Amino acid sequence: MATQKASCCLDILHYIISQLPIKEAARTSILSKHWKDVWCSRRNLKIPYLSIKEQVFIGRVNTVLNQHSGVGVEKLEFEFSSLHNEHAEHIDGWLKFAIASKTNQLILDFTFVHPPKEPYSFPFQLFDATTGSQLHSMKLGSVSLKQPSNIKVLLNLKKLELVDVNITSEEIETMLFNCNALEFLGISRCLMLTSLRTRHPLNHLNHLHVSHCPLLQEVELSSGLITLEYEGPLMPLASHSTLRNVCIKSLDVCSALAYIFTDFPSNLPRLEMLTIRCQEIERDDMLDKPLKFTYLRHLRLELNFVSLETRTTGVLDLACLLEAAPYMEKLELHMWMDCTLERYRKRHGELRSLPSQLHSHLKVVNMTGFYGQKDQVELALHILGNASVLETMKINPKTMVPAINVLLTSEDGFCFVDGYRVAKKYLFRADHRGVVDVVKVRRRDVENVWPYKLVDPYWIALEAEQDR
Repeated sequence: MATQKASCCLDILHYIISQLPIKEAARTSILSKHWKDVWCSRRNLKIPYLSIKEQVFIGRVNTVLNQHSGVGVEKLEFEFSSLHNEHAEHIDGWLKFAIASKTNQLILDFTFVHPPKEPYSFPFQLFDATTGSQLHSMKLGSVSLKQPSNIKVLLNLKKLELVDVNITSEEIETMLFNCNALEFLGISRCLMLTSLRTRHPLNHLNHLHVSHCPLLQEVELSSGLITLEYEGPLMPLASHSTLRNVCIKSLDVCSALAYIFTDFPSNLPRLEMLTIRCQEIERDDMLDKPLKFTYLRHLRLELNFVSLETRTTGVLDLACLLEAAPYMEKLELHMWMDCTLERYRKRHGELRSLPSQLHSHLKVVNMTGFYGQKDQVELALHILGNASVLETMKINPKTMVPAINVLLTSEDGFCFVDGYRVAKKYLFRADHRGVVDVVKVRRRDVENVWPYKLVDPYWIALEAEQDR
């Protein structure tokens, strides 16, 4: 019983140590003789990059690895933008430590800001069928992948991320040929990639993330893909009968919608959740005659409307989405608008109304960035009047998506107040079922407040991560 209790306490201690940054974890060794070597069995090792020179970072890593027990390391992470092939001897040593400690998750991220020297050449030859089989997750940033035909390191890999890797379409096809267990594939800023194909079915691959690959023209994966995240120029997408969740990020909302309405209903017949992140530029007639998504249940739009004085697309145009997704149950519309126009007042003209278009499945609507612009009010009223089973419509004047290349100002805060007043005046009046819920924003809530404090911190963090 005593042994069991001691073991339990040690497990708790190991867990606590694992939650600390590596520097603080090492400092616990001076607390007592019982704590002296606890940190040396830490399962997750992430050596922080703190604006130090290459040799200092290398020395710090070597010190930590030399003191570690080398047993049971689940995650090993090295992020430093100044490392390249000149440091191969040290990095090879870190990989040998990963092999010896049977690391499950490996991150080598040497992604650079400035033009690099020769990138580190990943040593596939260090891994054989035994040592490669223990690795389940790998992220490689700014490394060279001169791969042999039979890559043992990928045999049991379930997650693979490639960032800033100079790899050709043929090379990645060869690489994927060895990834029979792969479940997640992420590819970012691979500038040589023109197509993404597989020679044989990847039966376990269910999640694909592709971003900033400007030459990519085709994605054709033989797999049971369920989730696709894509950011970049719009391109043809091969038919995927299993794909259910799609997230598209594009500069132009209308091009994105036209592309989606044209290709998606036939190529993705079972699409259930669609997220579109884009910036409005110009209107497209395709919005007038959308095709139908039979299986779409959840639609999420994250839109930046800029240059409101010249824009041709109105928020009311998005009413076509009700017709396009007749079985949709949840609609999220997150907006940011250039605040150069006043909130809606009667002198701006009568509110427009569209022909009745009853929707018998929409239950939940969530609109954020409701600034009280005329077309925002019109869309909200259209949904309110046509969604026959609507249970809740939440209106939040505060924006939940960050502006694209535009700094928020104090004026944005006052636009939130305008949005609250307009929603309260027009939507409450039209709400005969008690389904409208408007988040209150008062003038005193935004005065003398830094505007970014008014935005959901999740989105600020997301934008910062994307700008890295």
